[in-house]
Amino acid sequence: MEQLETRIAQIISYGIRSGEIPGACVGVGQKQERLLWKAYGERDKEQHLPMEMDTLFRAFSLTKPVTAVVTMQLWEQGKLDLRDPVWWYLPSFREKWVDEGGTLVPAKREIWIQDLLNMTSGIPYPDCNNLAQRTMATLYDAIHDRLATAHPMDTQEYAHRVGEEVPLLFQPGARWSYGASADILGAVLERVCDMPLGELFRKRVFEPLGMVDTDFYIPSAKRYRLAQLYAWDGTKNRLVVEPDPHLGMTDYRARPAFFSAGAGLVTTPADYMQFADMLAGRGLHRASGTRLMGENTWRYLTTPQLTAVQKQGIDWPQLVGYTYGNLLRILDDPVAGMTNVPVGEFGWDGWTGPYVCISPSDESVLLYMIQVCGGSTSGLVRRLRAAVYGTLSGEMNV
Repeated sequence: MEQLETRIAQIISYGIRSGEIPGACVGVGQKQERLLWKAYGERDKEQHLPMEMDTLFRAFSLTKPVTAVVTMQLWEQGKLDLRDPVWWYLPSFREKWVDEGGTLVPAKREIWIQDLLNMTSGIPYPDCNNLAQRTMATLYDAIHDRLATAHPMDTQEYAHRVGEEVPLLFQPGARWSYGASADILGAVLERVCDMPLGELFRKRVFEPLGMVDTDFYIPSAKRYRLAQLYAWDGTKNRLVVEPDPHLGMTDYRARPAFFSAGAGLVTTPADYMQFADMLAGRGLHRASGTRLMGENTWRYLTTPQLTAVQKQGIDWPQLVGYTYGNLLRILDDPVAGMTNVPVGEFGWDGWTGPYVCISPSDESVLLYMIQVCGGSTSGLVRRLRAAVYGTLSGEMNV
């Protein structure tokens, strides 16, 4: 795939020259065979450390698909049902209140586990636009204040306080809004299995797939491999180091108390490609013969979930042409999205820049790993997608 490598190199080189990224790792696979596997540029531009394929990346929201897979596993094993009310596992979520223009009104129904998977729960991320978001911001301030103390907030305390203190943005199921649903789902999974989320993920996903470098923290012997995190500074017109932590994250030096099922993992391209290959293979990782879920369960995982009304809440430019469900974007209108990726493509990305694109129709995967805040929504991603799926559809002599 010489042409594929040339096209990808040109796009990444442009991003490095323009100062948009310091470096990247790119993997392209089809039917669980690697067609391209290459690192470009630097993982730390101040120290001039090269980007390498074993570089560790803050996954942030690329954690969410792992959470979805574990939920599907427990569902098909009869350990939970997707219509179960969340309060069955987290009692503080019983009879929630909803923020309607600053006035609190009772929720008309309980939040279901499926609402957590679909981001239709009304649970916000911290922000300053309304009472619900401001209350959540206060809670995250408390998480940060306790990180370095002897009593950091753990997953269960976090979930209890969200249920007890934070009102919902809207009535459960009324619409879609991106928020902390996955973190609450992580607390549910801990209750279902009676074990910490880190151990649960390791037993159910990381060990079966041979994901040896993926966890909620980084052992000291591996820490030198962690890429520097950057953000664009418009006043300086360049990338600057972005300080940690965010959304309750630590510096990854020790196993955390709060296992964030929405943002907590660190991983490598090799590890996440194993996970993506399994998803492209309809739940089966062919190389190891490991099946993490049945094909019917996989089909439900990747089926659009939102109603037409709920879908109206998806107002992000990068999600034009997409719907959502089970912590995944799902392509349902390539023309609206102006993309050559086939209908049914699914995946997600993280605030820190990593991005995965999985097309079940041809079992292909595009994995793009960077550490630039908001970088997964840049024009580089669209260029990479166009180049990869134009090449996969047939080599051209141009």
